[in-house]
Amino acid sequence: MKRLFSLLTLLLSSCGLLPRSTPAPVPSITGGPSSGKELVVFLPGRWSTADEFGREGFFKIAAERWPDARLVAADLHLGYYKSRSSAKRVHEDIIAPARTSGVTTVRVVGVSMGGLGALIHDLEYPADADEIYLLSPFVGEEEVIAEIGAAGGVRKWDGEPKSERDFSRKLWRGLETKWLEQGRRPEVRLACGTEDRLAGSNRRFAADFLKKDEVLWMPGDHDWPAWRELFRAMVK
Repeated sequence: MKRLFSLLTLLLSSCGLLPRSTPAPVPSITGGPSSGKELVVFLPGRWSTADEFGREGFFKIAAERWPDARLVAADLHLGYYKSRSSAKRVHEDIIAPARTSGVTTVRVVGVSMGGLGALIHDLEYPADADEIYLLSPFVGEEEVIAEIGAAGGVRKWDGEPKSERDFSRKLWRGLETKWLEQGRRPEVRLACGTEDRLAGSNRRFAADFLKKDEVLWMPGDHDWPAWRELFRAMVK
């Protein structure tokens, strides 16, 4: 499934910021014991940075839940998605070295665009993550989500990618193949605020790919206060 996602223009075209550099290895913020057998990888949203996971209490929550886990927040900003290197950087710079040094359990936590990054990573490197935690993930264009909903779900949907640029349809078809048809899916949990602007697409995603006990809803918007409480609740 390498290079499945050849373009993320749909995410990138409206970005008015100057592009940031994409060094390798990807800069990261770390915490927890350096020799732990567990690893928790945090992937930020479109407008967030790696250090916010510490500032917003995510490292603290993770350390309380998994006290022996190594914690890594990758500064996986928009530039890595634009260069189609997001999954490669997470694999080569973070997860593969951790596995080599003795890590046996890997958890990936993705917030908003970081949730998209977690899904792309799972499709490109299916053996990497044991568990995925999605916090109001971006899962595709509204037009495509509506199309899938109108068809009655991804299994009944006959949509196919229309071009190499058709990112959303590639994502859903890829997940349908790997997770549903092949039955190769890590443990997945999704949490979203009821007032979140992505609540509709998250409901569609949950209905097609997850069980009821794998989904958590709480009052909240698309912001750090909501994500913090959702994360705390989903890992307790």
